[in-house]
Amino acid sequence: MIKGINLDKFKQYNFLYVENILYGIENYKHICFTADYKNYKLFIKMMIEENKKSFLDFYFSNIQENEKQLFYNFNNYDNILKRFKFEKDKIYFDINNLDDEIIDFIIEISYEEILFSTFYFEEPKITLWTNYNKQFILFFENNINISKYKLLAKNLNLKILFEKI
Repeated sequence: MIKGINLDKFKQYNFLYVENILYGIENYKHICFTADYKNYKLFIKMMIEENKKSFLDFYFSNIQENEKQLFYNFNNYDNILKRFKFEKDKIYFDINNLDDEIIDFIIEISYEEILFSTFYFEEPKITLWTNYNKQFILFFENNINISKYKLLAKNLNLKILFEKI
């Protein structure tokens, strides 16, 4: 059974935690991208692979019962959901405890705007907010590695919509 942790425990890991998007845009270096699904997924998976420690949030336990039905009907993902132990306040999950099927599921439902997740990476400290309209924002703690991720985005044909670097 896959178990999450609560916000207080999650914050002990010292990831770049962006409480809301407006605060993040005003206070952190960031790049907003858009992409097709294939390249979006590849970008996230490459970030996961190069980070030893990463987490994501998954708010399934906080949505209404009728909204949960979307998941059970979406690409037959009920078998994935049955693997989680959902608790209302424990929405942060260690990506190292998740297999590719679950990660693909989270990426897909974020991309399809069914339920958004945020990805947190330890080294470098980067937070990826999945967003609306097939857009996502990378928040950086500092200038280190911004050019690396811009180059990766370019190589994957991601389009930069705006940035603050």
